[in-house]
Amino acid sequence: MTIIAVSTAVWVFILIPLLVVWAIAIVDIVRRPLSTVQTAAWILVVIVLPVIGTLIYFLVRKPTEEEVL
Repeated sequence: MTIIAVSTAVWVFILIPLLVVWAIAIVDIVRRPLSTVQTAAWILVVIVLPVIGTLIYFLVRKPTEEEVL
């Protein structure tokens, strides 16, 4: 495999899905009924630590009543 093929595979199978999950986390944080301080703190964590922060956010967040039903 050439370097270009490996680079393309990394983008398609690793980086693009990570960017999508990261964007979903940001949208979810903004849409949730959190206080302004909590929203700002979570956005800061997810932006500063994109992979780890997003993972922590999705592990810690509680489902809404709509998600439970």
